[in-house]
Amino acid sequence: MAKIVDYFSLTVISMLLTFVWASLLFKNWIGALVFAIAFTVIVIITVKYVLSKRNRPYTYDRLALEFSIRGNEYVINLLQSAMRYGFVESGKNYIVLKDCVIISAFKFSMLTISDMGAICELSQKFRDKRVYVFARGIDRRAYSIVQLENVNFSLVKIKTIYKFLLKHNALPDLKPVKNKFSFRALFDAVLCRANFKSYTFSGVVLILVSFITPLRIYYIVLGSISLILALLTLTPLGNGTLMSPKVISDLESAASQQNDQISIEEIS
Repeated sequence: MAKIVDYFSLTVISMLLTFVWASLLFKNWIGALVFAIAFTVIVIITVKYVLSKRNRPYTYDRLALEFSIRGNEYVINLLQSAMRYGFVESGKNYIVLKDCVIISAFKFSMLTISDMGAICELSQKFRDKRVYVFARGIDRRAYSIVQLENVNFSLVKIKTIYKFLLKHNALPDLKPVKNKFSFRALFDAVLCRANFKSYTFSGVVLILVSFITPLRIYYIVLGSISLILALLTLTPLGNGTLMSPKVISDLESAASQQNDQISIEEIS
C-alpha cells in the first residue's frame, strides 16, 4: 500500500510541475498536457527501473561475467544445487532432464560458428530431446549451423537463469564490480577514431540548421564543437595515445639496452 501511495504522489507532483512549466512553452493547454503526461510516464518508468536494480544483489551482466570467468562446470554445479531432488545425469557443461538437455556455454562474448558447431556435436547424443543453451547470446551467422544440423534448439539468456536461481535461493554471493572513473578512458572514448563519421554528420547538420533557426549562435557553437572533435579523431589522439602507457617507454629502454649489449659483445 505504501508503494502505491508513493507512486501516486510521484505521478501527481511530476505531472503538475511539468504541466505548469510546459504551459509556458506551448500555445494551448492540450499540447502542455500531452507533454506533461509523456514526461511523467518516462519519470515513473525510470524510477521503477532504478529501484528494481537496487533491489537486486547484483545485475544480470554481473552474473553473466561471473559465469564467464568461472566456467560452465561452475554453472552446472550451481543449477544442480537448486535442484534438491535425486540424481540427474550431467557432464562438465550439460544437464540431462526428462524432456530436454541444458547446455551451458557462457563466454565473454556471443557464441560463434565454432561454438555452435561444438554444441551441435554434443546435442547429437540427445537427438530425442530439446536443447536449451545458456549463453549471453549467439552471433547471427552462427544460427546457420543450427539450421544445417536440424537441432531442436532454444537460447536461454541470463535474465531467465537469474530469476530461476533467485527463486530457489541459489544465487552466488558476488561482490559488485565498482567502475572507477578514469579521465584517460573518457578521452580515449570521446576521441576514438570510430566516432569521426558521427561527429562530422552531427556537425554538418547543426551548422546547416543554424541558417534556418533563430538560435543561430547556439547551433553554430554546437556544430563547431562536433566538427572540432571530428578533426581531433584524425590526429594521433584518435588512436588512443592521449596518455601513452609507461610500459612502452620501458620496452623502448629494454630494447635499447639489449642493442647496446649486443654491440659490446660484437666489439669484444
